[in-house]
Amino acid sequence: MNEYLLSHPKETVKLIWHGGEPLILGAGYYRRAVELLGAHCSETLPRISHVIQTNLTCFDQSFVEPFKSLGINCVGTSFDPEPHIRGPGSDINSDYYNERFIAGLAELQRNGFGWGVIYVVTKKSLSNPVKIFNFLTNLELSGGVNFNPVLIYDDERKGIAVTAREYAGFLGRIFPIWWKYRNRYPNVRPFKSLVDNIIEGRSDLSCHDSGSCAYTYINIAPDGETSQCGRSSDWGLLPYGNVKKKSFEEILRDPQRDELGERIRQLPNKDCKGCRFWNLCHGGCPLDGYLQHKRFCHKSEWCEAKQKFIIDYFEPVTGVRYEPDRQSEKQ
Repeated sequence: MNEYLLSHPKETVKLIWHGGEPLILGAGYYRRAVELLGAHCSETLPRISHVIQTNLTCFDQSFVEPFKSLGINCVGTSFDPEPHIRGPGSDINSDYYNERFIAGLAELQRNGFGWGVIYVVTKKSLSNPVKIFNFLTNLELSGGVNFNPVLIYDDERKGIAVTAREYAGFLGRIFPIWWKYRNRYPNVRPFKSLVDNIIEGRSDLSCHDSGSCAYTYINIAPDGETSQCGRSSDWGLLPYGNVKKKSFEEILRDPQRDELGERIRQLPNKDCKGCRFWNLCHGGCPLDGYLQHKRFCHKSEWCEAKQKFIIDYFEPVTGVRYEPDRQSEKQ
């Protein structure tokens, strides 16, 4: 990181500690990270930020000091009040998981950390969208709530998978409530992102919608092997070499990235031709396109969810029709 930032004085690096479960490494691992940053990144330290995504089941007082030394003051986590969705063992012991999660959360709050939660929409969620929304927003999370669809890559848990239309319907059930009380619960995604982009004219897109992931991300596995992202690493796709042997500069210039860059140039004339929502999703995540077609240059199946939600729920409830030309003028 230091080498890269010294040669690019206007750039920054955000280091996302992710997993699996990153707290399994123990607090000593993060104390060592603080020491290494101090020893090797003294000049560039102000341009390095840290965030972490954890299920909180391992969090205790020992992590407080190294997290604060890394500048982490808000923790991303995930939670599901539905039974037998999260938890250890073949029976998915959600009672154990919930107990450990709540204990970790209490410790987090005692030490002044903010927190936000990712809620993963599954088949079990579809019958209780309003109940789930009320439960999560009543927790008064400082970091907000993000509703994402569950992504299933094999047959093991197909019973919890949702379709794009089901995911859109789940969001549609809770959106009118959020819209009415949006000043009380401002940071709920994807609603806030769509309001920012469609109504406020601000560009606020996640990695899978931005269309700019090709040359801006590096995933580093525990053994130092790099790839595009966590999903590509899981599938053995887009390997860019080992960080012990290659610089960030070399990894970011790997020619395999050009296929992702070319995807953004092709999609407006192929799968996404004539779509008025192009500027809101850019065909979605290229890994989704690969999952379905074994090639990156296809749109994501989740584009249907975004289109259906905007047309059936967002536009009727807000009274605002998305017009890409008007958005461009605002920006």
